[in-house]
Amino acid sequence: MIIKHVILHVLDKNSGNLIASQNELDLNQPNLHEYIEKLIEKFGNSDYKVGQLTDNDAIGAIVSDNDTRSFSEKATFLAEQLFDIISPSESIPAGDLLVVEFSEGEDDFFGILKLNFTPRYTHAVEYQDDKLINNLVLNQAVLPAATQTVDEGVIINLMSGTYRLIEKRYLIDGHRVNYFSEKFLQLSPENSTKDNIQVIKQAVKSVAGKFDLPEHEVLADTQNSIFETVQDDGEINTAAIAESVFNGNTSAQQAYQEIIDNKHLNTDINVPNTEKIEKKYRLQRFKLDSGIEISIPMDIYQDKNKVEFINKPDGTMSLIIKDIESVINKFSS
Repeated sequence: MIIKHVILHVLDKNSGNLIASQNELDLNQPNLHEYIEKLIEKFGNSDYKVGQLTDNDAIGAIVSDNDTRSFSEKATFLAEQLFDIISPSESIPAGDLLVVEFSEGEDDFFGILKLNFTPRYTHAVEYQDDKLINNLVLNQAVLPAATQTVDEGVIINLMSGTYRLIEKRYLIDGHRVNYFSEKFLQLSPENSTKDNIQVIKQAVKSVAGKFDLPEHEVLADTQNSIFETVQDDGEINTAAIAESVFNGNTSAQQAYQEIIDNKHLNTDINVPNTEKIEKKYRLQRFKLDSGIEISIPMDIYQDKNKVEFINKPDGTMSLIIKDIESVINKFSS
């Protein structure tokens, strides 16, 4: 990664001030390049939304070469726009706005990252009556660590116009809104993979309740179907989920499909970050009413010679784990 420009503006909404930097950051500062690079890398491994800029998008015009303002002037304008939006809202946290232009491979990127402040304690050395005292002081303006994913931000590919976006919903005028995309960037990104999966899960649970199907089984089958289609095709196939989860139950499949259609989900849902989904879903996790929690690798769960759920006549279930050759207590590792 080659960082070309970077500037930091302070969105100190608690004091009602935007402290706009007049100069870019010095990239020769120790660890600065590494910090920014890790923030962007963490961004790329998150559950981001995606979209495509059009000729009518204001943010696209700002970051393009047709806008003759300097990088610093563009960044200051964006900071002013964002500060005007967040300052009246008590729920949106204060933070710093990191604006960066960088390149990776043959592509150039423009990033706008809002680094929300996090309260953290630190020490302060003071003197009282000529005696040294080490006190704890709460610092209200600590930036996120490089290992944390930013709460709000967008990274725009300047070559293709595609973008990746992360945001949170905040309460504004009595309504929870995605202010970062809707009010600041004025963009309409696609739903995130997490949002789409949540819709699918709710649809499956609703149908399972209607047709008196064991919820833990249909959710496990749903996870398995998502894992397989993402692994094979890099996308989630909602029709494949219906066939896999409600196999042989045409009525349940139709009820599921009606919910999916009403939520306007496509049959094929592209997953931009397949590695994240594969890593997250490669284990089936169950919590029993006894308090026992168990994680089962997907390939083992699919093999009834290894793991089997058995429904008993009295309405209870048994979980049988077969062919165990050894047991390792994880406390010792």
